[in-house]
Amino acid sequence: MSFVSELSERMPGRVHAPGSTEYEAGAHVFAGQGTPDAVVRPGSASEVGLAVRSAVAAGVAFTVRSGGHGSDPVTGGVVVDLSDLAAIEVGADGVVHVGAGAHWGDVAAALAPHGLGITSGDTRDVGVGGLVLGGGIGWLVRTHGLTVDALREVELVTATGEVLTVNAHSHPDLFWALRGGGGNFGIATRFTLQAADVSGLVGGHVRFDQSDERTVLGAWRDVMRDAPDGLNSTLLVMPALMPEVPAGPQLSVALQGAEAELRRLLEPLLSLPSVADVSLGPVAYGDLLEDAPPGKPPFDFVGGNGFAPDLSEAALDAFAATLESEVPTMLLLRALGGAFSRVPADATAIAQRDGQALVAVNRLVPLDAGPELRAAAAVGIDEAVAFTTGRYANFTPEFGDDVVTEIFPPVTLARLRAIKREVDPHDVFRASHHITP
Repeated sequence: MSFVSELSERMPGRVHAPGSTEYEAGAHVFAGQGTPDAVVRPGSASEVGLAVRSAVAAGVAFTVRSGGHGSDPVTGGVVVDLSDLAAIEVGADGVVHVGAGAHWGDVAAALAPHGLGITSGDTRDVGVGGLVLGGGIGWLVRTHGLTVDALREVELVTATGEVLTVNAHSHPDLFWALRGGGGNFGIATRFTLQAADVSGLVGGHVRFDQSDERTVLGAWRDVMRDAPDGLNSTLLVMPALMPEVPAGPQLSVALQGAEAELRRLLEPLLSLPSVADVSLGPVAYGDLLEDAPPGKPPFDFVGGNGFAPDLSEAALDAFAATLESEVPTMLLLRALGGAFSRVPADATAIAQRDGQALVAVNRLVPLDAGPELRAAAAVGIDEAVAFTTGRYANFTPEFGDDVVTEIFPPVTLARLRAIKREVDPHDVFRASHHITP
């Protein structure tokens, strides 16, 4: 009897073969459709444990699927799909229990009647599990910190199939590792988070033309350098991709306060001659999350990212210079500081707490681009990324040991490896950004 048949007998109704709706959904990720031997959709943490024990005993490879954004399509083996673990429970004092298979749009909708929110992914379809374990740089990061800064407890299935309750008092070292160390230590099935008051938000967008992008970068830096923690913003410079996506800098902002105060804070930007459109006003937290475009985009990214501790004139010059390439280029600067920087560097696995902005540069190349075109597209990116430290895992689609050493500083990575050796010595969990024991 095959492993899939045996598992089907042990988990009736939970193991899905090719051709079923559950299989197609579980095998599909943002990057495309996979072809695993089966998809398992557990209904509880104990069933996740049974699936893990069975796969390990049989020597069958398995991959965990939460939202499906950060994974490559799987060939062979088993996908453990957490879609059925998506319950959201809002408790007293803003404590929220969220299944790892939920999506952030669902979380925002569940919290909206209570006037609460949890800083989260930019789009509604981002999965909760992957974003939390990777750190969670999202809306209101300057006001309330990372998603992991709101994390209070994790229900975790280990490599032996045991279900642990992990928090600051129970397995504290493991709790530290789960806050930014990714899916290297087990399968998170439920998160307990502290939501925050997000009532009275104002925000929106300001669009600039391409006439003076460097001036926009400088004005944005100056605004955010002196901004109160309540002002959150992202500056995204877009290339000319398609008619419905205007080229040039696009500012997204949110503030808990009055619209007049928001406009006062943004005045150095709003008064620039390159302003093309302004849309500001009251906004619900859930409306800050956008709908992601369906399917994988018709291009690949060649790029890099990191945390900029100082947005100096030289740094801004280097960021702006990336836009001069003949290859279409996206430049993103997400303001940090505030609550993000008040957390000690060694409190979580996200160590770059001195970052004033997360900076990402991405060149857009055809899906079939060869090595020469990709190498040409990379020109100038290293010079820009040199003004940053580390990398943010959730924005890093490249994998390998060399990438992991860029994501985590040496001291942080050494501690993560030690915890990995303790909880997963046989390296059962090999997440996208794989930390070896």
